[in-house]
Amino acid sequence: MENKRCQLLPNIAFVFAFALICTFDLYSAIALEAEISSDGLIDMEIGSLKTDAKVQKSLETYIVHVNHPDGGVFSQSDDIKSWYHSFLPASTASSSDASSRMIYTYQNVISGFAARLSPEEAKIMEKKKGFVSARPQRVFPLHTTHSPNFLGLHQNLGFWRGSNYGKGVIVGILDTGITPNHPSFSDEGVPPPPAKWKGKCEFNGTACNNKLIGARNFVSGETEPAPLDEEGHGTHTSSTAAGNFVEDANLFGQANGTAAGMAPLAHLAMYKVCSGGCYESDILAAMDAAVEDGVDVLSLSLGAPSLPFYDDGIAVGAFGAIQKGVFVSCSAGNSGPYNASLSNEAPWILTVGASTIDRSIRATALLGNKDEIDGESIFQPHDFPPTLLPLVYPGANDEDAALCGPGSLNNTDVKGKVVLCVRGGGIARIEKGQTVKDAGGAAMILMNEQPDGYSTLADAHVLPATHVGYQDGELIKAYINSTSSPTATILFRGTVIGVDYAPMVSSFSSRGPSWESPGILKPDIIGPGVSILAAWPVSLDNTTVTKSPFNMISGTSMSCPHLGGIAALLKSVHPDWSPAAIKSAIMTSADLLNLDGNPILDERFLPADIFATGAGHVNPSKASDPGLVYDIKPDDYIPYLCGLGYTDREIAIIVQQKVKCAEVSSIPEAQLNYPTFSIAIGSIEKAYTRTVTNVGEAASSYTVYVDLPGFDVTVEPSTLVFSELAKASELPSAVEKTEKGTLRTYIVHVKQPEGRVSTQSEELKNYHQSFLPIGMTASDNRQRLIYSYQHVISGFAARLTEEEVEAIKKKDGFVSASPERMLRLQTTHTPHFLGLHQEMGVWKESNFGKGVIVGMLDSGVFPNHPSFSGEGMPPPPAKWKGKCEFNASQCNNKLIGARSFNIAAQANKGGQGEPPLDDDGHGTHTASTAAGGFVKNADALGNAKGTAVGMAPQAHLAIYKVCFGPDCPETDILAGLDAAVHDGVDVISISLGTDIPMPFYQDNIAIGSLAAIQKGIFVSCAAGNSGPFNTTLSNEAPWILTVGASTIDRSIRATAKLGNGEQFDGESLFQPGDFPPKLLPLIYAGSNGKPESALCGQGSLKGIDVKGKVVLCERGGGIARIAKGGEVKNAGGAAMILMNPESDGFSTESDAHVLPATHVSNAAGLKIKAYVSSTTTPMATILFKGTVIGDPLAPVVTSFSSRGPNSQSPGILKPDIIGPGVNILAAWPFPLDNNTNSESTFNVISGTSMSCPHLSGIAALLKSSHPYWSPAAIKSAIMTSADLLNDQGKPILDQTLHPADIFATGAGHVNPQKANDPGLVYDIQPDDYIPYLCGLGYTDEQIRILAHRPIKCSEESSIAEGQLNYPTFSVALGPSQTFTRTVTNVGGAYSSYSVMVVAPQGVVVSVKPDKIYFSKVNQKVTYSVTFSRNSEKNIGEFTQGFLEWVSAKHRVRSVISVKFQ
Repeated sequence: MENKRCQLLPNIAFVFAFALICTFDLYSAIALEAEISSDGLIDMEIGSLKTDAKVQKSLETYIVHVNHPDGGVFSQSDDIKSWYHSFLPASTASSSDASSRMIYTYQNVISGFAARLSPEEAKIMEKKKGFVSARPQRVFPLHTTHSPNFLGLHQNLGFWRGSNYGKGVIVGILDTGITPNHPSFSDEGVPPPPAKWKGKCEFNGTACNNKLIGARNFVSGETEPAPLDEEGHGTHTSSTAAGNFVEDANLFGQANGTAAGMAPLAHLAMYKVCSGGCYESDILAAMDAAVEDGVDVLSLSLGAPSLPFYDDGIAVGAFGAIQKGVFVSCSAGNSGPYNASLSNEAPWILTVGASTIDRSIRATALLGNKDEIDGESIFQPHDFPPTLLPLVYPGANDEDAALCGPGSLNNTDVKGKVVLCVRGGGIARIEKGQTVKDAGGAAMILMNEQPDGYSTLADAHVLPATHVGYQDGELIKAYINSTSSPTATILFRGTVIGVDYAPMVSSFSSRGPSWESPGILKPDIIGPGVSILAAWPVSLDNTTVTKSPFNMISGTSMSCPHLGGIAALLKSVHPDWSPAAIKSAIMTSADLLNLDGNPILDERFLPADIFATGAGHVNPSKASDPGLVYDIKPDDYIPYLCGLGYTDREIAIIVQQKVKCAEVSSIPEAQLNYPTFSIAIGSIEKAYTRTVTNVGEAASSYTVYVDLPGFDVTVEPSTLVFSELAKASELPSAVEKTEKGTLRTYIVHVKQPEGRVSTQSEELKNYHQSFLPIGMTASDNRQRLIYSYQHVISGFAARLTEEEVEAIKKKDGFVSASPERMLRLQTTHTPHFLGLHQEMGVWKESNFGKGVIVGMLDSGVFPNHPSFSGEGMPPPPAKWKGKCEFNASQCNNKLIGARSFNIAAQANKGGQGEPPLDDDGHGTHTASTAAGGFVKNADALGNAKGTAVGMAPQAHLAIYKVCFGPDCPETDILAGLDAAVHDGVDVISISLGTDIPMPFYQDNIAIGSLAAIQKGIFVSCAAGNSGPFNTTLSNEAPWILTVGASTIDRSIRATAKLGNGEQFDGESLFQPGDFPPKLLPLIYAGSNGKPESALCGQGSLKGIDVKGKVVLCERGGGIARIAKGGEVKNAGGAAMILMNPESDGFSTESDAHVLPATHVSNAAGLKIKAYVSSTTTPMATILFKGTVIGDPLAPVVTSFSSRGPNSQSPGILKPDIIGPGVNILAAWPFPLDNNTNSESTFNVISGTSMSCPHLSGIAALLKSSHPYWSPAAIKSAIMTSADLLNDQGKPILDQTLHPADIFATGAGHVNPQKANDPGLVYDIQPDDYIPYLCGLGYTDEQIRILAHRPIKCSEESSIAEGQLNYPTFSVALGPSQTFTRTVTNVGGAYSSYSVMVVAPQGVVVSVKPDKIYFSKVNQKVTYSVTFSRNSEKNIGEFTQGFLEWVSAKHRVRSVISVKFQ
């Protein structure tokens, strides 16, 4: 069935939820029952205060809103308190009674205070200047192992990994307190809290840690100061939002699995505001403190019935929070299924309804007539016999007894019987079971009342029980009436996963429309809230082990923290997004269909209406990349509030500033830039505007699609076109602000001080600080200056506003300033494949790289991995100046240094310093690839077995962590480079880059690398993963070795076998030994004609029957390969065949899939598609064949490897080289399977990120063999000795299995053995690049940025790019051109070389002289090459060839690329 959703095409789905109200009746009905769990709620009395008992009796707590005095700005909290105290009755002004009367003074979320007052005193207060309003406070009621998987969150892949599990984000929970020692609140893997954190812990001792960073008690009159949870609710919600991973979680043996919150590595701060009830003044005090403390997200699973927003303490406090950039998630309430029953309706709050997940704890009622009726119960006694017992309905003769309330069964014989009870009557479900048990009943069947329909809950009952739907209950009643001896029993079936109609809106979930603001659609979203398993303070069974108890409860109290945690994940990925932007992303990406591909249902098993679902069911992965967002600044709500008809005074209560609606352009509710529409339609046409902000691809377009039967909807324009992403000013967020503007991190280049060279870091820092704005305090100056660079650039990084940068530009010595960019991260067998063998060849000749230091700029390292053992390693050389930021024992003679550079990440995300521990895997993998030691018996999931070792196994490693999650801030990268140069590394490996090419003077990796090679340091960088398209390179500067990726001769074979006997070889690292070879039904995911289904993106298989089938999916669409398998598995598929698109050709990869799978070529995929179409019963299976070595086509250039030509310098051929980058096995921080031995884990991954450290390690070998070679000489040796032929002796192929062109291979595939003895090298001194840079047309100032000294091109002999002494040629050929090259003899003293030319087609190549002679080592000889066209025509734009200097021992090749002009 076609899914006609309102969406923007082609690639991002947006749901416009239209609530079109023709006749608008708001139901006044109220739910009779709002039960959540077995807990009852009791009213709380305020503890005794120090006032006279008689007076005290007449006092109640008032919340008082006041204005600040005209012109008054309070800088000290005491000033505010004094102002507030002035409002108290005169009789208390000078007495100790004043302090006891004043309960809270609020500073952040409202302008006002809470005090104990009599009605008469409150009345008198109204006459005081500055008074706004006063009213008595209200009391608010409190309104997982599987839900992460249900929401598409999986460890080590997808959105969870991309968001770094919420690391660095602080989630504040307002609830009943917390159980601090529960393992869900362990801080394993959690970094210290960010520097902005100001909160405190009121527990004693070690109860707080890096996970639970704060805990405070705001319950008035509670004698226990610590915020200990005595009810369970707060512990449950906290662990749901951000609990850490806890293995083997369960309740009564059910719902087994690893429990985790939505943001498992986020920080938690608990604010206890509830104990029996939740008092409004306490809630406001906690919100006030949370904002002051520095939380990023607030989660409030509590609320009151609908109120005007100025009268709703949560709404007022939440507005104060969002003004400070804090996201607020609140529960919608448990008063469903009745309309207009919502809590927390303000548009600046995310209002969350509750839905089911696809897990059921099944308990089946078996009747004497053999009917089976499925229900639920978490209590599943193994010793309950399946024999039929008498069945009784106590309501048959006594209507009150039907509800099974306490004492109601005294007149009914239920002993030894199964008792049918009716839900409701204000009696908790578990309490009904207790009544049955006390009366001697053997078991209970609990049936719903009609409003609850089919919504059932798995409760921890006190006797054998099952909870069934209303219709099923009526069937049981009918059966009882049909026989004189009804019997029944309960069959306990345990945990069932895969309920295909999930998610379903639960009956208790409150419904819209919004009573207070009908023009805003509420709820906003639904999320898991039924039968949620999470942490609990005490064990529910008889076990004495209470350190890891869990409970399963239900309510919008459970769905709210799910969304709070998801918001934390989004905040981690998008730290600059405002609360409104995060909310929009969640809402516009929500799902409207269930797992079955049909519309989401409600408790009646009918399609749920929009007042039940809001925008739909949350989809975290889609929310992370919404494409567009509807943003709202806090001040944008003022015209909306005026449009509601609120008075100026009422609005001032909310926004904490004076407002005059007469001076504001009021707007109707539906004109607010909200992500949904709720419109009251009469006979008059209505028009509204919306503004969307592009947060997706810079160059993108969207076409509107509307589906609204019965109405004409016109959208203008119908197509939106974007050319750039939103700028920071367009996405208001919680970034620092000054009076003049928003602070951003800038990289500022300055001239060296005239007349001297500063060598002291403090002296240089003072010079850099002199550029900062005048008028700053010394401490502010230090906070603004992020890095003072000493080695790789002349300049610094600082937090500045645009206005401040303009002022700095006028200062003497200024060169340039630009906002920092964010860069992205781009083996057992590879040594053998590259010809590296122990005890012979280059490994032995280079002493395995001994004495060389390789610096890795990446995501950190896992120091305890055996690849980084110091066994057999000598101490580092004396020149080493670096340091280790791990504990002393974790560094050794292998891992000699480890440093973390995240000051810019702190500034951007509000984090704080953290050790260089790798929580991503990328840095550990690249470090071990470059220089990991020998580790025997390495494998990944049992495949690719052997001895794992890096390229330079005896080299030292120095780690510079500059990447935190997917982001690598440019300033941190420069700081890492600066430190590496200072510390004394010999080789720098950088497996990261940007997709946006830029001039070298703006490319900070290029700038820093030029400084490094000036100090004799070799720099290797990844070419990028944007192939197979031309001109997609990163890191194009000629002083960098730019490395592309190719395959090795090993594959992890998985063969797709079809029903017609055809077999297609593919790859998969996951090779399950228990997958049967029998044929299964085969289905193509795109058979419904939807491109998104073919890609197997999250939720795309809804409505497609894939259960038990092999599913053919297409690669691409921005969806990770493993995530596609996750979608197939979640939809019930048995296996997956992943086929390439045409652009990826035959390039396949061995991934650690989550189900049986194989990755096949485009050609194979097309044949499998054709087979599916050729028969009505297509069948397939996958045969797992393990590790296969000896692919004669290797190396093959992989499809993702970025290609030339060089966009910034077309006269320099790039990439320089290709090396192993596909299916590379290397060290990994955590296991891929259930193996608990995490100290020796490996993974197989692919990317130019993997080929780069291969070349870095090989450069270390060459440096060890030839310590006096320059970086350019090492680079030349690698390039001129490279292979152009594969293992079959034929030209290297690309992903199409056709010969790869020179823009894919560069000089060819690395050959370490030949590179160690190249014969000749093309050397380049650092100063040789100056004439080249002048020849590029750069200005003197631009070159100064690169050279770190004054340059005058008018005094330099500028050269053309092709004249640089580069080991390759890239020629733009019109008229004939002549270039010279100089080669240096590094071979035998007496040697001669003759030139051999394979001329590019259509080109004549003339070399003079054609023979060169040497009489000593390091002798230099210069030759010239003339390129001219011949008469041949119709050749094409590019052609290629090579020239080679040949001696008796050596062949020194320079490849040639020619572009015809």
